Parts: sequence; C-alpha cells; structure tokens
Amino acid sequence: MKRKKFLFVIILLFILCMAAAFFAFLRFRGSKVIKVSKEAVNIIPYDDIILFRQDDERWAEDKLGSSDYSMQKSGCLVTCIAAALSMNGETVTPESLNELFSSGGVYDSEGNLQWETLRQLDGGNTFDAEVYPAVSEEILHDCLERGKFPIARVRMRGIGNFHYVLIVKFEDGKYFCMDPLEDELQPLSHYGNRVYAIRCVSIKD
Repeated sequence: MKRKKFLFVIILLFILCMAAAFFAFLRFRGSKVIKVSKEAVNIIPYDDIILFRQDDERWAEDKLGSSDYSMQKSGCLVTCIAAALSMNGETVTPESLNELFSSGGVYDSEGNLQWETLRQLDGGNTFDAEVYPAVSEEILHDCLERGKFPIARVRMRGIGNFHYVLIVKFEDGKYFCMDPLEDELQPLSHYGNRVYAIRCVSIKD
C-alpha cells in the first residue's frame, strides 16, 4: 500500500512539473531575455522623464477608436507613444494622441493599433513607426543612442498579461522603463528582462 502511495505521489509530481513546464513554454515563447553586454555604456537621452499613466482620470474612460476597450484597460501602447513623442519635443498627451488615432482609423475593432495605418496618417507625413522583426540589446541601444525611445512588449511581473512599457534610459547596467501603470521608473528586470517585441515611434523630421 505504501509503495502505491509513493508511486502515486511521484506520478502526480511529474504531471505537475510537466504542466508547469508547458505553462512556461506557452508564456515565454517568442520572447528573448535581454542580456546586457559588459562593455555597454550609459545612455540617458533625456534628463526629465515624462511619466504618463493610462488610467489617469482625464482620459481613463476614453475608448480606443470604435472598440469597447478603454485607455485604462488597453491604452498602454498609445500612452507609451505619447510619452516618447513628448520627450522628443511634441506637445501631446495620451488623450490628444488617442483622439488623433481614433479619428484617423488607426485602431481596429479590437482596439489594436495598425502600424501601416499609423504610417499613412496625415498622408504619411507625420509618423515614423519602426516595427523590428527581432528583439536584441543592439536594437534597444541603437534607438536610445539616436535619441528615440523603444517601446517593449513585456508581460506584467514577467509572467502575467502582455503589456507595453517605454524604455527611457540605460544606466549602470540596467534598462529603465516608464510603465503606464506605475508612478516610478521600473527596471526591465521587473518584467523578467523578457521582451517579446520592440517598436519605436517618432515624428518625421
């Protein structure tokens, strides 16, 4: 009897380990852990970081286009873009940018931003939108060195729902992010250093 119980426990533990491994595979697939090179130097392209929150009461309930999704629930990406543009000298808020995107048909019916539509907004004369096919430290560094701010797709706390944060500087071996749901900068390690996609939006020169 004891042997049967022991075998049952072993089999149960095996099943639980396999389930955990499968869950991790599903959660982490498509991501890359950003490993910082030892020779990487500090890059702080902007001293006065702008912190916007997607749940700010001034625009929290605004809808993304004609979708049922609000800024508070799904506005992390447009909030990151607004902060990036503001730090590059544009007078813009998440509210005004969302209004522009909504009137320009930049969102689909689910509130997802359509990158090609964004590029063609205003006759294609306004926005540069870089959608990188891969994730790497080199891309993040290149954006920051050009005075641009890369938008990283991460998971909340490293394993939660997808979320967008704005990488605003590299200092002392760490990337720091403006998170639209936080009041202070967060290190990329807050999200497990895992990045699933990189975008960079700026105003054309």
